[in-house]
Amino acid sequence: MAKTGKQIQGDIRRMLRESPLASAISGEVYRNGLRPRDSRQEDAVVTFTTGTPDEVQEGVVTINIFVPDTDPYDNGVMVEDTERTEELESLADEWVKNLSAAKSSYKFRLLQTIYTEEEEAINQHFVVIKLHYRYYNGE
Repeated sequence: MAKTGKQIQGDIRRMLRESPLASAISGEVYRNGLRPRDSRQEDAVVTFTTGTPDEVQEGVVTINIFVPDTDPYDNGVMVEDTERTEELESLADEWVKNLSAAKSSYKFRLLQTIYTEEEEAINQHFVVIKLHYRYYNGE
């Protein structure tokens, strides 16, 4: 039986929660839609993006790691904490490189370069990790 999107999302969330990357952030690892709206923590959000229900399932999971903006000149102008987002991009890259089929039933690769986006409405930026996965269900 093929895995559902929520099952895949949960599997990847567990892998992330048990990683050095999760230990490096100040907040929690959430499923999409469950991050507190007013969080000022460095939280990771795992989102099932797309997938196929074939014998070998393939798809994409997106992980966003939120980083609160800073006010470096104490003048009310919030800007990206570039030092921190750069550090998290690097840690995320290391995490992806260490994912292996030997540790799970999944094979992963980056779908695109890890990068940072702005979420202006909440004065935060987020590191974007788009993972392509392959999962063999064994039936």
